[in-house]
Amino acid sequence: MTATDILPPSRVAIALALIALGGFALRAMGRQRAKIRAAEARAELSGLETRLSHASRVNALGEMASGMAHELTQPLTAILAQAQAARHLAARGDTDRVAGILEDVVGQTRRASAILDRLRTWTRPRERNAEPIDLRECIRVAETLLVGQAADLGARLNLTMPPTPVTVEGDRVELEQVLFNLMRNALDAVAESAGSRKIAVDAALDGEMAVIDVSDTGPGIQPDVRDRLFTPFVTTRENGTGLGLALSHRLIERAGGDLTVVEAREGARFRIRLPLARVEREAAE
Repeated sequence: MTATDILPPSRVAIALALIALGGFALRAMGRQRAKIRAAEARAELSGLETRLSHASRVNALGEMASGMAHELTQPLTAILAQAQAARHLAARGDTDRVAGILEDVVGQTRRASAILDRLRTWTRPRERNAEPIDLRECIRVAETLLVGQAADLGARLNLTMPPTPVTVEGDRVELEQVLFNLMRNALDAVAESAGSRKIAVDAALDGEMAVIDVSDTGPGIQPDVRDRLFTPFVTTRENGTGLGLALSHRLIERAGGDLTVVEAREGARFRIRLPLARVEREAAE
């Protein structure tokens, strides 16, 4: 009896084919499991980022409370003064001037309502919503939230923006949060300065990119932490969480851009670069 009799070639071929198919099946199952694990990891990371973003916004509310109180005091004081003036004019029968004053009251009321709406937006957990956004509006929102804190510190916020829209694709609240974080950090930095206290926010167009620089006249960034600034829990502030810059870096990356530290003659300068929205690029061409 020969080996061929014991193991006919046809049976050997079938056995080898079955083994090969089994190997392919096992590899396919392994790849599928790896894909599932990767998808689960991405979903978990996305959930963590969403919770971190929300927690950071809520934490920031405590730091901007004094600025918000200052900002709300202005329209409320104006409303009170205008209402008193309108009552005085009405008592004298000067109804023509009352109408103009009431228009001012309506405007101040809407301003106060907009501030409160912004607070509700920041504290409410939400899904990411990418849309065309004019970065100039995001800068103005951050300025509104921080103008009171700047006034308390005797600091000056200087905004330089082009006259035309600077439109990018992204989540409005996330981009507002990044700008708020950078401008608030700049205010914290100049609070330690004995000299002039200035924060500059410069927005410009660079080809197909939008560029925003946030700089200050504070003491600058220590060399030993410069390379680790965007690492979670790295902070130079005594009571800082070390999450603001790390989160800001991640949110800008998610919008397709980058956030970096650039050289400055004094203080610190952070630069945001984001691709312009397609409609903005086409208009430029």
